[in-house]
Amino acid sequence: MTSNMTDEVKSMVEQIDELSENLPRRGFLKIAIGLLNGVIALALAVPGVAYLLTPVFQKGSSTWIKVGRPADFIKTEPQKATFKYISESGYSRKEKNGFVWVVADPDSPDGLTAFSAVCSHTGCNVAWRAAAALFVCPCHGGRYSKKGEVVAGPPPRPLTKLALKIENGQVSVRIQS
Repeated sequence: MTSNMTDEVKSMVEQIDELSENLPRRGFLKIAIGLLNGVIALALAVPGVAYLLTPVFQKGSSTWIKVGRPADFIKTEPQKATFKYISESGYSRKEKNGFVWVVADPDSPDGLTAFSAVCSHTGCNVAWRAAAALFVCPCHGGRYSKKGEVVAGPPPRPLTKLALKIENGQVSVRIQS
């Protein structure tokens, strides 16, 4: 009887040895199947995530805005041209108010030049001061000439010159919306 028990014990030990040899293979297969499932899930998720995030990373588009008739701007002083526009940023779409400065400029082809009202230093809106004949930034004292050039203060570059066109008796400027 002891030989039968010894044979059974030997058989069980052999089965355990066989299982322990197959265990790493099973572990490898589990890991491989898990990785394959992950790759499939990622391949399915990337297009969806890209679709959802695309508007967030798109730069604003530019649009032409009508600001008035040429006769409104042929004056010695720069004229503030106000307008409303639709701003699209990511998923939000808002109606906003904006303004630009339009200056009579005999050197330009249309006789007018348009400048952004945004200071190149910190983004504050500049105002025209007739007494000083300068655009002045109220935030840090930046000063610009009538041609948009930096005269004094911390601004690192001139006022942004905007594209301008005259069509059908209307002056239009291109802004980033």
